Amino acid sequence: MAEIFDDYWWLLFPLAFFLAAGWGSFMRYKRTQAKIDLLKTYAASGKEPPADLIASLDKPGDGRPDWSDLDGDNDRRDSHGTGSNAFLVILFAGFAAVFAYEGYRGLIGMGEVAYFVSLIFVVLSAAFFVASFFKRKS
Repeated sequence: MAEIFDDYWWLLFPLAFFLAAGWGSFMRYKRTQAKIDLLKTYAASGKEPPADLIASLDKPGDGRPDWSDLDGDNDRRDSHGTGSNAFLVILFAGFAAVFAYEGYRGLIGMGEVAYFVSLIFVVLSAAFFVASFFKRKS
């Protein structure tokens, strides 16, 4: 088992990314359920729900966590897509550079595997760079 971890430890990075995306999706689901429960409460009491609550249910999700809503300022929601894509482009480009440098210098003995890992991170960085040009308008 230790040999598997020694050879494939770098797979923890994409695995952590997928786990974080899954957690964000689950939390978005829980937020939506809480809003629906709140609407049911308004309906049961015979009161009209706030327009902001109904409008928040109509907005389509983009598959990413909505960090802009943490401070209660919903006006920042429009700039959410490109900011997070820029962060991911820089993050994956940095990972690619680190692994390419490791492949060149052989600091931890990954050998040619480091070049392959670097190539994967370059592709991810390029994909998020291209995706930033196709931001969905809401």
